[in-house]
Amino acid sequence: MLATSSSPPVDRFCDLVMKGGITSGVVYPKAISLLARRYRFRSIGGTSAGAIAATVTAAAEYQRRSTGSDAGFGVLSALPEELQQKVDGSRSRLLSLFQPQRATRRLFAVLIVSLNAKGTYRRGFRVLAGFLMAYWPATLLSLGMAGWAYGTSGALAAVLALLVATGVSIGAWVYRDVTRAMVKNGFGLCTGMSSDETAPALTPWLHALIQRAAGRTAQDPPLTFGELWSAPGFPPAWLALPPGAPTRSIDLQMFSTNLAHGRPYILPLQDPRQFPDELHARERLYFRRAELEPYLPATVLQWFCDHAKPYRIEPGREGKDPDDHVWSDVLEVPDPAAFPVLLAARMSLSFPFLFSAVPFLAIDHDAPPGEREFRHCWFSDGGICSNFPMHLFDGLVPLWPTFGIDLEPVLEGRGPIYLPRRYDEGFGERWRIFAESANDAAKLGGFIGALIGTMQNWNDAMLARMPGVRDRVARVRLNEHEGGMNLNMEEDLIAAIASRGEQAAALLLERFGELPDGEPAPGWDDHRLVRLNVLLNMLEARAPGIASGLSSAVGHATDYSTLFAEAMNRRDAAGRPVPPSGYLAPWTVADKDLLQRLVQALEHLARSLSSVPQTNPFYAVPRPELRVRPPL
Repeated sequence: MLATSSSPPVDRFCDLVMKGGITSGVVYPKAISLLARRYRFRSIGGTSAGAIAATVTAAAEYQRRSTGSDAGFGVLSALPEELQQKVDGSRSRLLSLFQPQRATRRLFAVLIVSLNAKGTYRRGFRVLAGFLMAYWPATLLSLGMAGWAYGTSGALAAVLALLVATGVSIGAWVYRDVTRAMVKNGFGLCTGMSSDETAPALTPWLHALIQRAAGRTAQDPPLTFGELWSAPGFPPAWLALPPGAPTRSIDLQMFSTNLAHGRPYILPLQDPRQFPDELHARERLYFRRAELEPYLPATVLQWFCDHAKPYRIEPGREGKDPDDHVWSDVLEVPDPAAFPVLLAARMSLSFPFLFSAVPFLAIDHDAPPGEREFRHCWFSDGGICSNFPMHLFDGLVPLWPTFGIDLEPVLEGRGPIYLPRRYDEGFGERWRIFAESANDAAKLGGFIGALIGTMQNWNDAMLARMPGVRDRVARVRLNEHEGGMNLNMEEDLIAAIASRGEQAAALLLERFGELPDGEPAPGWDDHRLVRLNVLLNMLEARAPGIASGLSSAVGHATDYSTLFAEAMNRRDAAGRPVPPSGYLAPWTVADKDLLQRLVQALEHLARSLSSVPQTNPFYAVPRPELRVRPPL
């Protein structure tokens, strides 16, 4: 039986990661509200629709930590009902959030007409009908030409004239809308800002929602990452942190994809001040106010510009980087602490072609010095690279649970929600069955979908099967008409999906929450034991290679003790000391001795693990690996 208290202990935390899925995000509000009764959220992450849920969760937790009020979670819990409301007698609030700009309305109308069509042929018919209705002047012109052909040459000529005229006139118009209107609109149908007066579009609606959850109004300064980091209530008294260790009270992170750089970015960005000038990260972004104006409410844009910094050439880079007099309208983005969480969420949810990518600028350092200039970085949906980043907050040994809510297709004969209850469950493969359809067109569409889905999700799918991960990921199963691109879901469907999310949270609490007598639940104890054994297995597997690599007997290589001595004594042609790679100053004796002690400690650990007479009989299924990789 789950406790109903809405005030968890001040030192009981959990992390939460949520998958992207456009309108599938209605799964999350009631699930979050239920988890909030038993845990305080420390780290929250997500992608796309999951980023929206993560941002509002962080705002609600901020209000709770700052004022003691749970009102922000009440705002979240009521969200599915808000999205069901009719805003103009016909559209739901959910559908009204997707507003195209004037130049992209015809293409958006085709999308709306094709929604919820069952079957490949029916969907194709809907799309065709959508083009005929959206581009009605071309349709009328084609009918007129067909009538003229019928009067002069008969029925066959009329049919041929109608087909040719329709194809050419509508095709030319669509080509123009796609290659001009969509490109000028940031490669999408909707910027996220309002294009009519009847209801707010997604971005201003989300801004107001974040501010309400944080206990503010839309006219107040926007919630920033720095405010989340400095919220009261962390660290707990029992957590001993090393002196000077950075702490983020509420750690909100989300993925976006920089298409120009071809890789994901984690928002907020790293603070460039963490690096010395000589080695600072090149993850520095700039912008022009006029280019961001179509994407943000006026108050948020003004805040962003007020806290930005004019572009200036870094000392020592004169003649290399762009001239700051030529690029006088360019501003550097504010420090991460001053970055509005709304903008980070908008950068993460830029679903390709539906929502416009967000334009920033960066210096092209591949160009020769003196020829460098700013080039656009278009930020698109975070799900392009990682749609379910369960790894965001994982340490080698957990301090509290990190829960995940995953989204997957309905499985015949299986329940709508799944959470493994035992170690030997949940690691089976997830199937994409597309070649068994009787319809060849559906087979081809399924094949293309499987190609895209595999490129997008293979890393997330592999991680979700791993020991110590799968037992904390609640899998919510949705059919093809629930969530996703179904922008016009009916009230009962929205309610059903939200209820399914709440059930998923209840399963997580049943497994990980406290027992009625206050004792830790067996699921949390079992999870910690599995995570420890996974770590020991990985260290055990790597220990022999570490011990061998640190040995002085490595063939055709200089032993590390000699390398350290040589590095400390390195000189240039003028006899001046030279810093080793990665260091800004030449080594001192103390530097060399410190590194020597660290290597000795590492070698001792590796040899100790290798000398254990019996291998740990724990079976990690699937078997993980411990390796160095980028921080993503």
